[in-house]
Amino acid sequence: MKALGEDRKIILVADDDADDCLLLKDAFMDNGLDWETRFVGDGIELMEYLENCERLEKRGDGRFPDLIVLDLNMPRKGGREALREISAHSRYNKIPTVILTTSDEPRTLPCAGLLEPNCS
Repeated sequence: MKALGEDRKIILVADDDADDCLLLKDAFMDNGLDWETRFVGDGIELMEYLENCERLEKRGDGRFPDLIVLDLNMPRKGGREALREISAHSRYNKIPTVILTTSDEPRTLPCAGLLEPNCS
């Protein structure tokens, strides 16, 4: 028997700005997206979260996020570095990842070209 909410999809938001997190959560709700939203504050916490999901999955308890929303500019470990690690990992790179940035600097935008797109 499944626990209440076990079928809900999970969005994992990696962003250090509490206002951005609140804005995203409100946007998801306002648009009828009934997914559970979880938050981490930087790339280190993101990778720890994914590693924990992997450990739990091996025991049959793990639930990876169904979508990652990743801010590029975060302290400690930024989104670019976390994105490289995600794309290099055989399990994590299957999770759709959306890049979020408030930067309008042109040097930020080519980040998407750093990685091969996952079109599967």
